[in-house]
Amino acid sequence: MANGVIDCENLLAIVNDPQEVEDAAKRAQKAGRPIGEYARTRAGVQRLLGTAGSKKAKNVGEYADYIAAGLRGDYDEAWSLPQITLWSPRPLMISEEGSSALPIKDGLYVLDSETQVTAWHRIKSHPGAYDLSEDFDFGAVPLSFEIFHGIGIMAARQIFHDRNMKGVPVDKSLAMSMDGRDFGTTVTRKLMESLKVPVGETTAQLSSLILTGKRQVSDKAAEWMTMSVLRTFIATAMLGKAGIHAASTGIEHEDIPVDESGTRPDRAVVQREVMETMGAFLQENAQFFHSKTAITAPAVVAGLGATINRCMSWSTDPLTDGVTLERLLEDVKWEREAKYWSGIAAKVTDRGAVSWAGGARDSGHKVYDALNRPESEAGKQIRGRF
Repeated sequence: MANGVIDCENLLAIVNDPQEVEDAAKRAQKAGRPIGEYARTRAGVQRLLGTAGSKKAKNVGEYADYIAAGLRGDYDEAWSLPQITLWSPRPLMISEEGSSALPIKDGLYVLDSETQVTAWHRIKSHPGAYDLSEDFDFGAVPLSFEIFHGIGIMAARQIFHDRNMKGVPVDKSLAMSMDGRDFGTTVTRKLMESLKVPVGETTAQLSSLILTGKRQVSDKAAEWMTMSVLRTFIATAMLGKAGIHAASTGIEHEDIPVDESGTRPDRAVVQREVMETMGAFLQENAQFFHSKTAITAPAVVAGLGATINRCMSWSTDPLTDGVTLERLLEDVKWEREAKYWSGIAAKVTDRGAVSWAGGARDSGHKVYDALNRPESEAGKQIRGRF
């Protein structure tokens, strides 16, 4: 294996466009002709892009948008691209200075990061569609690559398997909590940095009580919740029930619903209202969070945030006249006990233990219904009215 740098212009000249390779193979099949050797070999070391509706094909468009935005300077320095992984069945002759001649066209295959290469081909073919000038200098864009050379197809297949199966995928919610361009994450971080909450006889910065970089908070930890859970709280407060499923995806200001006149509240208004409302709730109920009651469980956080959304000026389902958030929640039993939360945000295992493993998507709607329908069976259960 060797590492190197090549300009984008030359890379795209010597590495086939995977989309074109698949399209040519489909045309050959339809015409009853044999599929070319390159397409057959590629299919042995790569998953196909498939139809336009496939997950990989859709990702090409999103990747191209991201790359183009970086090229335009929209992200300043806060963007990056993974190293491209290539495979050459024939060995390369590498000089003492480290230079080498790569085989052109049908001699190179993309072993990993094929979505990125496909996106680059798409941008190169239609730069204007990505707000780049038609004479954009792709030759001035250096790309880092690694190349496995002089190994057979079975070894290449094994490398593809290992690269895609041996790594531990990053939790999506955790990754989202690190997105500095995301509206939901931005508001979450601002709240953490600005809010002080009561802890015993003193106060503490909310940021000191939020765990970052990990997926779970231990029972004995000082932190209330992870940042991804707090972001779920913010996302559902912004978007209501729709936020339960959007908590692990990006949130833009444009996701805030418009009112009957077609007007969407200003970004600054949304940020201020969410921070004020959520800040007050966290301060008033700090003891429940500090004691790690059911209120800190991801599903409860999601349902509770969606309920708080009914207090927002842009809510599509505002609280009815005479009903306040305090009145709606005053009888809720936040203790982590099965008799209150089993079948709603928790479940009892075969051994009699109470499990809170269900996430926001799994049980957030059940919690929302129980909180907002006090006279339902679930509503009575979480209020201890059996």
